[in-house]
Amino acid sequence: MPFNSKKVEQIVRSRGIKAKEFFAICYPDRSGNASFPDIAKNTNPKADTVERIADLLGCSIDDLFDRDITHTTNHVNGDNNMVGNVSINASPDVLIETNKHLREIISRQDQTIAEQNRRIDQLIELARR
Repeated sequence: MPFNSKKVEQIVRSRGIKAKEFFAICYPDRSGNASFPDIAKNTNPKADTVERIADLLGCSIDDLFDRDITHTTNHVNGDNNMVGNVSINASPDVLIETNKHLREIISRQDQTIAEQNRRIDQLIELARR
């Protein structure tokens, strides 16, 4: 899954971004002259650089790489509760118990949030004194 710097160069050109501007934003530590062919030479940028490039170009990081993705198709058949090759069965009792469990988790998290808010209020009151 190589980084496609030639594709980046094409996008930069098509968006009307100057090479110098591209390098100033995406490679701030780089000094010297910058040209469009220089963009295509950067074939192995660091992750934070890839992120800056995607942000500048307004695209996803995946768009900057050549990827051969093979997706398997999951067929959803509601009659047999099949998703792909996995049978999904949920009895009402299981759903009720799951719902109960999730509500308990939410309740505990709400209590934690309330306690944290009380502590914050106490700290704010102490800071005012």
